[in-house]
Amino acid sequence: MRNLLKVLLPPFIGFGAYFLAVRFSSVYFTLRIDELGEGTIESFMAYFRYFMPLLFVVAVLTQHLIVVPVWNRVFLKSTRGKFISVLILCLICLLFAAFISYCIWDRQSSRWHVIKVCIFMTGVQLVYWAVNLVVLYFLTKKSEQITEEAEQPAE
Repeated sequence: MRNLLKVLLPPFIGFGAYFLAVRFSSVYFTLRIDELGEGTIESFMAYFRYFMPLLFVVAVLTQHLIVVPVWNRVFLKSTRGKFISVLILCLICLLFAAFISYCIWDRQSSRWHVIKVCIFMTGVQLVYWAVNLVVLYFLTKKSEQITEEAEQPAE
């Protein structure tokens, strides 16, 4: 049951937060699918609105196949190992954001525009992963406390 929570709860909370931010924005009802790829905040919101179920499935699969096994190995490591893992995560987020920003970049716009989109997308990913890792941390800490209480002999 705890593993199921580790797989489902962090993406649910992360996507729930983004869903609320997008849903209660002033432009939610004016978002159109033809706005995708413009490199604006509205295009990101439209993408999230129309592809959220697919993105959630990908997030759950990523959580199950990659994040939870890596978390179980890294959580027990030293502080240095955790720091290196966080740096690698930041680098991966930056690389994915740079690749996606370059793919949607319109060559007529300036290079500053692609840099702004890359920074924005990196920020979005880092916020999601920060929420994800905090939830995993609390789930792991809670299970450790329950295990310690069960191992203590009753007086």
